Amino acid sequence: MRPRSPLGVLVGLAAMLAALAALLVDHAVRRSESAAAVAQRLQQAAGTLAPDAAALFAMTPEQADATIRRWSALSGFRVTLIDADGGVHADSWAFFGPLPRLENHAGRPEVTTARSAGVGVGRRRSATTGRVTTYLAREVGPPARPLGFLRLAQEDAPDESPWAGAVAAVAAAILAGALAARWERRRHDAVVRHLAAWSDLPADAGLETIAGDVDRRFRSLRERLTREVEATRAALDQVVEGVVLLDREGVVRYANPAAATLLGGAPPTGHAFVEAVRIPEVLGAVREVLAGGGTRHTSATGADGLELAVRAAALAHPVLAAAVVLTDVRGERQLERARRALVADLAHELRTPLTVLAGLTEELGETGANAELAATLARQVGKLRAFAADLEELARIESGQVRLDLTETDAVTVVAQVLADLGTAAREAGVTLTHAGGPAPVRTDALRLAQVLANLVDNGIRYNRPGGRVTVTTGRGAHGVRIEVADDGVGIPAAEIALVFQRFYRVRRQAERSGGNGLGLAIVKHLVHALGGTVTLASREGLGTTVTVVLPEAGSGA
Repeated sequence: MRPRSPLGVLVGLAAMLAALAALLVDHAVRRSESAAAVAQRLQQAAGTLAPDAAALFAMTPEQADATIRRWSALSGFRVTLIDADGGVHADSWAFFGPLPRLENHAGRPEVTTARSAGVGVGRRRSATTGRVTTYLAREVGPPARPLGFLRLAQEDAPDESPWAGAVAAVAAAILAGALAARWERRRHDAVVRHLAAWSDLPADAGLETIAGDVDRRFRSLRERLTREVEATRAALDQVVEGVVLLDREGVVRYANPAAATLLGGAPPTGHAFVEAVRIPEVLGAVREVLAGGGTRHTSATGADGLELAVRAAALAHPVLAAAVVLTDVRGERQLERARRALVADLAHELRTPLTVLAGLTEELGETGANAELAATLARQVGKLRAFAADLEELARIESGQVRLDLTETDAVTVVAQVLADLGTAAREAGVTLTHAGGPAPVRTDALRLAQVLANLVDNGIRYNRPGGRVTVTTGRGAHGVRIEVADDGVGIPAAEIALVFQRFYRVRRQAERSGGNGLGLAIVKHLVHALGGTVTLASREGLGTTVTVVLPEAGSGA
């Protein structure tokens, strides 16, 4: 049920009473009024209504109609709103529908005078009613750019009884009240409709009650969101990584203390990121993310020579567009350099004692003193030599000293050669080697690719069971040529999969089955990266392992 409109009822009743009283009094004095007196009354009324008239020009003619009719009923004058270009915006003596078809009023004498002097008066016979009428136009709005004109008009008093005018005034007052009531009901219904989604109260609960309930809900929501934002800021303030949040214009919305330390100064909130940061690599990553989205990774040198890993990522947020995360990797880089130096030094230092041991083993074998001991010693020296060779190979690869001879070849040819070379070892272990898939044209170093595949196939043989199978599958993929080496052997525990590419790491259960030194997969990883590819490993304990190598396809320009 729609609420009744007390405003409309009061407007109509007040307008009707005022109109009746004004008509009865006015009838006695209108005949004696001079044109000057009429103009003075019009000017006084215009001065009273002009401050409120400015707001009516911002309304539609339909919305302004009820107000000017109410003014007309209260004042007894015809009220007209004329736009700055002369068009009739609203008229108390005309309905708003036909207004666009009315004659342009820019040339009316009172309007012309008001445009230059602020107020203009005209007296003539009305083309509409045929009666002599006094008009007064007043400019509305700033003189430099007026919104329009408020025009009031009064006809000379007729000889007949005023009751006909009273009836018309009463009818106009009733219409004004009805229009006001209708407008208020529409406004009430529109407001309630918008607030209904935020309140559980029924629509007939009253606008003030519904608004109060919505206000309480909004306050509660704002307080909760404020607490969450403050908690997030407090957490980010304790993070050792630098975090900077930017909007779509590259303006800093938040920067934690760690960012200030790593960048040599806190990017000020509310200012452009480029104004506070002068590190080219960081700025480049941010520009790319803001322009094209996605994620960018790079490295840079921060304040005081800090080595930084930079990650810039786009955000799906109505305000924030990008997040920049800065990590001090100086310790990690130093540790990595120390590891590489250790590997190189260890490989170098093993050469001399291995050479001595090899010579002693040969002499021991030649004397025939203990053939079994000599054979055991020879096997162990061979393992140490293989270990030293792997260390030297890994040191060269990691230091970038490996020379690659990149040519276009079919990986199927390399796979066939590797399977042929390891055929004897597979037969001795009771493992079947097979090839599947189609052509795989790659641009690579064939000898290094053979080294990678030999290592992977050898692992598939060693960590398998009699009757097992190792399958090498080749073919083109979405990102290059794919080479998969899959076995159905013992597999790798899930907790250890992430560690198998680290140097010297050996899966605990597999270490008991073989004398591997834990360098094979580390060499594979670094060689594949040197060849411009990627390597991944998937495994399920007891079901087998699959290693996937992706290399640039021949002719791709990679």
